[in-house]
Amino acid sequence: MNKQFFIFTDGSAFGNPGPAGWAAILIHGTRRQEIAGSVPWSTVSEMELRAAVEALRRTPVGAKIQLRSDSELLIQGMRFRVFRWKRFGWRNSRGFGLQHRDLWRELLLLNADRMIRWQWVKGHSGHPIQSRADALAYQAARTAAVQEQIAA
Repeated sequence: MNKQFFIFTDGSAFGNPGPAGWAAILIHGTRRQEIAGSVPWSTVSEMELRAAVEALRRTPVGAKIQLRSDSELLIQGMRFRVFRWKRFGWRNSRGFGLQHRDLWRELLLLNADRMIRWQWVKGHSGHPIQSRADALAYQAARTAAVQEQIAA
């Protein structure tokens, strides 16, 4: 069974913080799945992490994954920084408590039983699949903004 996945993720927010959305595109063989979601109030950073978590949850244990994102926080965080943050009690280099540590913890758990290659891709560079993930995340954030306006 082919366990190779390609994942593209992105996050978006209006106001940062503000109405926000996340999106991911999972490619497995010839199958392509687009997923997205929104929340009424969040940040781009949180949505970038949420997109990766939601995508990885949909992959089987033992999968080989190339996860691509334009979020340097996500990619550098998972390649290098998260291990230091964990070792120092989920604090950053200035000693402050790390934001979104629940998502970082879940990413570590998902990373532990999958073979993930964390790859940065330049945002808004014309990569067609990354551009599609960006559009889906933007639309999800836009949906959250409209829902917030209706509720007000």
